[in-house]
Amino acid sequence: MATTKMRTASAVFDDIPGELPATQILADVDLKSIANSAIESLNALQEDDLAANATWRDLLSFTDTFRTFSSAISVNDKLSELRRRRQCSPFRIAAAVPRLVNISESSWIDIDFEFEIRDGDLIGECSGVVSVIDDGAGQFKIWMLRTWLERYSGHGDPDRSPIVESSNQLNACNGSYPKQTYDVVVVGGGQAGLGVAGRLRALGIDYILFDDRPSIGDSWAHRYDSLKFHTIREYGNLPFGRTWDESDPQELPKDRIASGYKEWAEKHELNARADTLVEHAQWDQTSSMWTVKTLRASDQSDHSECKAKYLILCMGVGHKVPVSPDWATTSKVKTSGYKGTIIHASDYHNARDFGGRRGIVIGTANTAHDVAEDMANAGMDVTMCQRNPTFIFPQAWLVAAESRDYNMQKLTEVADREQVTMPTKITRQIVNRTVHGLIGRNPELFDGLERAGFRVDRYGDLFTHLYIRYGGHYVDIGASERIIKGEIKVKTTPIKGLSADGLVFGDESHLEADLIVLATGFNHDFRKDAAEIIGQNSADQMDHFWQPDGEGELRGYARLSGHPNLFYHGAEARLARFFSRFVALQIQKELLGKPLEPYLDSRPGMQLQ
Repeated sequence: MATTKMRTASAVFDDIPGELPATQILADVDLKSIANSAIESLNALQEDDLAANATWRDLLSFTDTFRTFSSAISVNDKLSELRRRRQCSPFRIAAAVPRLVNISESSWIDIDFEFEIRDGDLIGECSGVVSVIDDGAGQFKIWMLRTWLERYSGHGDPDRSPIVESSNQLNACNGSYPKQTYDVVVVGGGQAGLGVAGRLRALGIDYILFDDRPSIGDSWAHRYDSLKFHTIREYGNLPFGRTWDESDPQELPKDRIASGYKEWAEKHELNARADTLVEHAQWDQTSSMWTVKTLRASDQSDHSECKAKYLILCMGVGHKVPVSPDWATTSKVKTSGYKGTIIHASDYHNARDFGGRRGIVIGTANTAHDVAEDMANAGMDVTMCQRNPTFIFPQAWLVAAESRDYNMQKLTEVADREQVTMPTKITRQIVNRTVHGLIGRNPELFDGLERAGFRVDRYGDLFTHLYIRYGGHYVDIGASERIIKGEIKVKTTPIKGLSADGLVFGDESHLEADLIVLATGFNHDFRKDAAEIIGQNSADQMDHFWQPDGEGELRGYARLSGHPNLFYHGAEARLARFFSRFVALQIQKELLGKPLEPYLDSRPGMQLQ
């Protein structure tokens, strides 16, 4: 029987609607009066109340999915329609004080509000932010609207973990699973899997998490020794408060990340089973159940089976299958007679055994820089082979930006709501305007790199790297200075192939190497990764994953995947943490007997095949 395939086209950010306001607001305005007027306008919305470039992002409250609408006509029409459909209560000003926001040449006023939506007897408690601007003619108009679902009334809170202090936490992540049927099976115990498992537990949903590594947290522990968060400590929290202690360093090393994840899983009593490989998950259309077969990963024994209504795959955003250049395939390495060591960065741990010898790193993104710096620290003669200009982002700038919201004074859940609910296109514009200004005023680092022969994509686009290219940039934690000083050399000539003792380049130059590390990324075909578990037929029904759609929403992310009762979740710490709550809420709604009805009208680029 033919199956339906959902496919959503990707978009480049410049083609996605949304722009920062071109006007500014004086600091002495009456914020309270403006806030009251804005909520009154919102409750009796007319197109004239909206700026021409108005934008509205909804996360589950009105749309049962993630949508961003743009233009005064669209926002007015969609909000009016969906308020009726969802039996929306009047909007009310929340307790938070209205805020004047200034970003370079733009400013607006943020006003928090609350409301409820209804699906029969199920009541959704919701929050939002309405942002108003001066239209340049002395009137305040609604420019940006954000709405999101907080919880279902009387059915728990995804942000509150019901910890039982007297329980035996040491057994929380050990042993075999005693039950045969669950509401949800979560595959993967990294930050995404742990976060969504914690949210499910908070809502009282019956789940189990499987991870194939020996211990929870080992998704970090097995990686190269010098790895650490390039973001600040508080940015990397898991749900439910602080994951890390104030005594922990701001740049968390990978072993502390691993131990922190394990401690968090035990503290919140996750029903997690490490050393458990999911061999296969089979969907049964008749019963609407998954049959999940597992075994003990360490010795391929203890075959077991359970059933679940929902399956959540948390296997990362395409970091499973390493990619190597054509000249570095197994057959070509053998044919070349290369006598040194050549490995992919996913298999690299340290350079301790290569002190005083020659090393080459292929690539110039985050991992490549980390490996090159580690080689230099071990006393190696190091050269990076650069294939394309690279966007460099000084870590000090990242720390300054993140610390404003992610710190010991502000709750992470508050910071997430302020930052992650914005339309992606607007956030990108804020970031680029800020970063490009810093680059223009501080050219010294980039000039120095270029003098050293490193090709810099000086005014790069961080969001394109994160959400379209899956990386390719470098958050500079120190390697750039080593390049400028000549402690790490750079070669930009295209590589021709391997020789017995190193690399041959397109200009016939030669570079000797005892160790070559391929920091050349991974295959990002998530559907291929999923097929290893759920089979090709089920995987083919899934929508594309990652990269923005025509509204700026990530395709297939944290929502129904296109296949019944299947979710795919992943991403960096903040995104995985915040959207884990929405994965859990979607499943909860269906378990409460209210099927999800995603509002897909006029969604750009969506096709059913």
